[in-house]
Amino acid sequence: MDADRLVATVRRRLVSPDLEIEGRRDWPDRVVFKTNWHFYEAQPADWLIGGAPWVAEAVRLVATDGVGSMARTYGLLFGRSGEEFLLNDVQTVRTLGGRLGDDLDPVAYAEVLAELYSGRDIEGPIVTPVSVSEWARPGELVRDVADVVAKYPFVAPELVAPPAVEVVDDEVRLAFHSCHYRRGGSGGGLDILHWTVTGGGGRPAAWSRRYVVEDLQRP
Repeated sequence: MDADRLVATVRRRLVSPDLEIEGRRDWPDRVVFKTNWHFYEAQPADWLIGGAPWVAEAVRLVATDGVGSMARTYGLLFGRSGEEFLLNDVQTVRTLGGRLGDDLDPVAYAEVLAELYSGRDIEGPIVTPVSVSEWARPGELVRDVADVVAKYPFVAPELVAPPAVEVVDDEVRLAFHSCHYRRGGSGGGLDILHWTVTGGGGRPAAWSRRYVVEDLQRP
């Protein structure tokens, strides 16, 4: 991980160039630092998009305030030609959707949307997904029904399905489900969303989503 490039990008895109970086520690696979009252931890992301031929590095960045509150997750891609992509930027992600079916796997694209865009407010221009802790992801793609039921036994299998991809001419049509576990007044609840996405052919992606269930409680 290129720690200097990462911190410079965070200062430029997410915080302020005027804020002092405090307590920075670098490891080969992790960078932690503090700005003002927030703590940041960055690690290589295991997203499929990180394997795209034009991506040199994919990074997941988690921000907390250090007092046990919910964590905010950011995604960064560094291209092999020096490009920087903030995956919380709605227009950036829509533009990347033009690569669907070319050098971007539709399921990899679904994985990014599922993790970063499954919260209640995704209007943008910058989306900041919240998870229940710094160790939990703010959203997750449903890849396999059995895996979801094993993790959330209170979910009926018929509520979810694996991703489905259809290509018509140069348009890629993608349908998938995502899960978002969030804190609530009684402890927590699970939202399940169904997504439809169209993209490819160099055109920005368009997406819509609907709630299959909201605030599903553990029994």
